[in-house]
Amino acid sequence: MKSVFIITEANETVATGHLMECIVCAEELLNKNFMISFWINNNAVYELKKRIPCHYNEYFQSIEHDYLQLLSEINRRHPEIVLFNLREVKELFLENFRKQIENNVEIICIDEFGHRNLPADIIINPMIDSYYWNYNQFRGQLFCGAKYLILPQKLKTLHKKTKLIRKKIETITITMGGVDPKNLTMQLMEIIPTIFPEAVINIIVGGGNCYKENIRKKGAERVELNIFENITDLPEMIQVSDLVICAGGNTLHETACLGTPAIILPSMPHEKRTAKCFEDAGFGYAVNNIEDMYNRLIDSCEKLKEYQIREEMSANGKRLSDGLGVKRVCSILSGERERLEDI
Repeated sequence: MKSVFIITEANETVATGHLMECIVCAEELLNKNFMISFWINNNAVYELKKRIPCHYNEYFQSIEHDYLQLLSEINRRHPEIVLFNLREVKELFLENFRKQIENNVEIICIDEFGHRNLPADIIINPMIDSYYWNYNQFRGQLFCGAKYLILPQKLKTLHKKTKLIRKKIETITITMGGVDPKNLTMQLMEIIPTIFPEAVINIIVGGGNCYKENIRKKGAERVELNIFENITDLPEMIQVSDLVICAGGNTLHETACLGTPAIILPSMPHEKRTAKCFEDAGFGYAVNNIEDMYNRLIDSCEKLKEYQIREEMSANGKRLSDGLGVKRVCSILSGERERLEDI
């Protein structure tokens, strides 16, 4: 029975994607009879932490500043793998960490940014943009590309379903991630009903959104707006929507996987590159200039009113994302890397 330590984070800066990926990964590994030791920052929102499918340990401030308990547990329990899925694990931290654990413990990093020399045995980079795949003189195993992004388990099933493209946009879902630091949700609640006055508009409020009270109040004033918080069926909601407006993180990949046309409003600098990659591949319209958001939104929405454009965009999205990332990542963790070509 293999033992894996999973270290991740979620807060107002990092958002929730890394944590949700690790939750999905832990579920898959538990089904494979792995022993999991899960580590999360103590200030992560409780609504998110309670989704973790096993007992979890908490650290304070950051894992770099508060790793002695983690180190003690690793040296006591002797896991085969330590998996880091953080916004940006530091090279110096990993160098010192490696020196203090047994040589036969495999260090695996799920990393987004590249362009540095991480002292790990394996790096998994799920970015669609090859710009981030550069790791200098890295000598370990490297697995790169959007096919390694860990998405909810149900995506692989929903991906196989035929996406219904209606002649008219009737349902729109707005989901700006778990945090939405720029509070774009509030702006979209004002703009989108003026463009699609007959549509039902679902607003998804993430667990770490600090503007949720104002969003609730605004939603209560508008009958065409439905406000949802901490939902567990977002993929199903995306599946039945005619249009999704989202940031450039994991939800964008989910939306492509389900074939639902999208408008992308990146909330982080690296998401701008992701949005452009998707747009260049024929999926989604990117609104990278928030200062000119209104005009770009109107232009994108008018284009998406065309049935043929949405139908082509849907097919392109399904080609870009298949929902099988968790199977690929868990095959890597299981040591079954020869099976990757078959997934």
